[in-house]
Amino acid sequence: MRISKKTWLTLLGFLVSGVFLFIFIQNDAFLYQRPLGKVTAVKTESTEKTTDVYNNTDQMTRQKLTFEILNSKYKGRKLQVTNTYSNSSALDQKYRVGQQVFLDIHERKGELDASIADYKRDIYLFMLSFLVIFLLYLTMQFQGIKTLLSVMLNFVLFLLAVELDVRLNLTNFFWIFVVFAVIFTALSLTLVIGLNRQCLITFSAIILSTTLALVIGCVTLYLTKSQGIHYEALDYATQSPKQLFLAATVIGSLGAVMDAATDIVATLFEMKKSQPKTSKKQLFLSGRAVGRSIMGPLINVLLLIFFAETIALSVVYFKTGNSIAYTFEWTMALGVVQALISGIGIVLTIPVASFLSAYSLSLGGKEHVSD
Repeated sequence: MRISKKTWLTLLGFLVSGVFLFIFIQNDAFLYQRPLGKVTAVKTESTEKTTDVYNNTDQMTRQKLTFEILNSKYKGRKLQVTNTYSNSSALDQKYRVGQQVFLDIHERKGELDASIADYKRDIYLFMLSFLVIFLLYLTMQFQGIKTLLSVMLNFVLFLLAVELDVRLNLTNFFWIFVVFAVIFTALSLTLVIGLNRQCLITFSAIILSTTLALVIGCVTLYLTKSQGIHYEALDYATQSPKQLFLAATVIGSLGAVMDAATDIVATLFEMKKSQPKTSKKQLFLSGRAVGRSIMGPLINVLLLIFFAETIALSVVYFKTGNSIAYTFEWTMALGVVQALISGIGIVLTIPVASFLSAYSLSLGGKEHVSD
């Protein structure tokens, strides 16, 4: 396949932009108010093996780090800081020459004393974001940019929802996230698909399936009196843990249901466009076939995300002598319930999206299907 000159120029432009972005971020210390230091020398002082009461072994290493301060009123000055890190790197890390860290600096009688506050990670965040933008444009062109725009807007809306929750400090804050979840869905579909009948059908299928799944989940929890479910196990739960759990469930289920509904509806609209004489029953059966083919992978994705979120904490529980039942109850039970509710939502999406699409397309009329 021959690549056009315009494509080569676009790729070159992205490459040059990426190099300039990398260089800028490596030298952006002037943008920060917190003191930022660059590691110029590392000396390993001592290494010691440790064993806890559960016979878990680790190795602690002591480093003497030399920093050059890159900003603030101490710019250009050098100081030494002691850092101790473990091989497990659970709560600490090893530092190398060239890395940049934020420092807490204290001045006493003209002498500087400092401690490491945090590692500077903006270069990873910006370069990964740049790579995502590049790949979206490379594979989807303008459609990829619209997808990225919807993600950014949804992120802003999510922060707004959290800010409203914090400022208003409502008792029933769950409904704030429900309203914003509906806005998330409408905004994403409008930007990606366009404001048309396909968008309306997809939106209806997502909201209906998510609502039914949540109702089924809540009724089940009510009838079983939430036995074995510890809402207080949520990390940093400063408000009603149960409402936080339900809010997280709504947002999590929405993503899985949206994926399934979008695939089914888009497939049926394209099918009707290419084969106008397809009957309502054929459309419905085709929608079910599409749903069955994607249901398994989507549910597996949910489980993999759940495993990724809980594996670190589960290992800690196992390493500190806790049983499988206790570990599951306090680290995995909430995630399993969320995954099950999301799975119910995916299953319900198949007949709901298939029926709504088949019924709408059987009404006739010229359809507009997004490219």
